Amino acid sequence: MESLATAITFFLKSFLTLFVIVDPPGNLPIFIALTERFEERIRQKISKRMTIVALAILLATMIFGEGILEFFHVSINSLRVAGGILLFIISVDILLGRIAREKYASMAEKSAEIDAIAVFPLALPLYTGPGAITVGIVMFSQAEGILLKSIVILSAVLVYVFVRLSHLYTGFIIKLLGKSGADIVAKVLAIFLAAIGIELVFEGLKDEFLV
Repeated sequence: MESLATAITFFLKSFLTLFVIVDPPGNLPIFIALTERFEERIRQKISKRMTIVALAILLATMIFGEGILEFFHVSINSLRVAGGILLFIISVDILLGRIAREKYASMAEKSAEIDAIAVFPLALPLYTGPGAITVGIVMFSQAEGILLKSIVILSAVLVYVFVRLSHLYTGFIIKLLGKSGADIVAKVLAIFLAAIGIELVFEGLKDEFLV
C-alpha cells in the first residue's frame, strides 16, 4: 500500500509539474494566433503533428538527458536565447507581415510546410521549451526504478493529450470571434508573444553569465 501511495503521489507531482510548465491553457491563445488564418482541416493537421513532435522532443531529452544537448554542443541557455529571438521575429511577422502570413497559409497544404509550422514555433519552443526540457531531465533522473521512470513518461504523455484536446475547439473559438475579431486577437497576442520571446532571451543570458 505504501508503494502504491508513493507511486500515486509521484504521478500527481510529475503530471502537475509538467502540466504547469507546458501550460496547455496558456499556450492555446498563442496557438490560435499563429493558426487563425488556416482552414480547420489544416489547423488540426498542424496540431496533431505538433503534439507528436513536442512529445517526442520532451521524451527524447528526458530519457537521454543532457547527452543529446552535449552532442549538438547546445546548452539550455542557448535554447532559451535562440527560441526567444525567433519567437520575437514571428511576433513581428504577425503584427506587420499580414501578406506574408496569408501566402504562408495558402502554402500550408504541402506536407513540408505543415511540418515546418508544427515543429517551429509550436513544438519548440512553445509547447516543449527549455523549461519543460529542464524539468523533464531532472524528474526522469531523480525517478528511481522502472516504475517511477515509467510514471514520468506517462505524465508527459497525458499532458500532451490535454494539449491536443485543447486544440480541438480552436475552430469554434475562431468562428465565434469572426475573421476581423480573430485578426485583432492575433495581433494583441503577438505583443505577448514578443514579450515571451524577450523574457526567454533575458533568462538565457542571465543564467549563462551567472553560472
